Amino acid sequence: MTAPQTAIAGLEEIYDTLALAIDAAPEDKRELMLTKVALLLALEIRNPQRVIDLIHQAVGSAHQAA
Repeated sequence: MTAPQTAIAGLEEIYDTLALAIDAAPEDKRELMLTKVALLLALEIRNPQRVIDLIHQAVGSAHQAA
C-alpha cells in the first residue's frame, strides 16, 4: 500500500470510529461529545491557531455540502 492509500485508509478508520461514537452517544449529548473530541485533539496538536483554522475549514465544507 502506498503512502496516500495508507493515509486514506487511516482517514476511513477515523471516520468510521467517529461515526460509531456519534451513533452510540445519546442524541442530546452528541454535540458535547464532538466538542470534547475537538478539544482533546487540540491538546494533541498544541497549535491553537491551527485548530481554529481547521474548525473554520470544517464549517466551510459543511456549508458547501448543504
